[in-house]
Amino acid sequence: MFHQHFLSATGTDLGPLDSGERVLWRGRCAVAEYGFDKASSLPRWTLPEETDVLVTDRRVRFAHASATTLSNGELFWLWPQHLRVQPGNRETGRNATVTQIQLVCTGPEGSFPALVFAGGDVTKVGDADRLANVIRQAIARFRVDNADEIGVPAVQARMLSRLVIGPEFSNYQGGEGQTVTMLGAVPVPAPEPEYAAQPAYPEPVHTEQPVSSAPVSGTPISGSRAYPERPGLAADAIRAEQAIRAEQDSRYAEPDLASRAASLAARVASLISDASDDVPGRSTNLSAYLDGESGPRR
Repeated sequence: MFHQHFLSATGTDLGPLDSGERVLWRGRCAVAEYGFDKASSLPRWTLPEETDVLVTDRRVRFAHASATTLSNGELFWLWPQHLRVQPGNRETGRNATVTQIQLVCTGPEGSFPALVFAGGDVTKVGDADRLANVIRQAIARFRVDNADEIGVPAVQARMLSRLVIGPEFSNYQGGEGQTVTMLGAVPVPAPEPEYAAQPAYPEPVHTEQPVSSAPVSGTPISGSRAYPERPGLAADAIRAEQAIRAEQDSRYAEPDLASRAASLAARVASLISDASDDVPGRSTNLSAYLDGESGPRR
């Protein structure tokens, strides 16, 4: 799987240039990105020859607006490791090749993404050489001026200062081309991964469980058990179930004895309290009250 490094998302506004940033070249040509770590690879994306290209002292920026979309991107001078001019051949027809300017960078996981310019204002070899010289000087000067910030050693900074002066690109149609290695290159950062949208899970639906209206005594108590058959097993199960049902039904049929005892104790306490207010020596007949509450003894 490959990643595109220099093309921004569709419709992205790159904004204005930085304060103090100088424009060195402006023109139009086709722009594409290749993966030079794979031989004969197809371009990852392409923009037509009507693409606007802007070269500054800090980056190269390109943009193309169609009827429906805006495609743009940029490459900073921190990244290029090699700058090459590849002249087109002298063939015509399907075997013909065009002149290219290639900015090869070091990418993540051993990849070599390259930004390629061709056609348009760099169709001729001489025009491509002149633009390549502008890019070479811009990259070298940027890294020399910012050597401390980007971590360029002093030895490499001295060698880069020579690239500001020369050598000049000088190619011809059908030639082998020229490559210049730009010291102090910083690897291109890996693009941010695109996470797929997580599926939305529906909320769980809670349903009310039906409540049985059957009495407790009508609910079967015993169930089948994996015991070996023995004589009288079925009769024992029936008797046990009848006993449990009888006990459950008695809870609903008989009054609560604890409640009756508490009520009786409260009434006795009330009688004793009333007796303290009566004439001294007079006693209260509690047995008659208790007999009336509890009923005749049997």
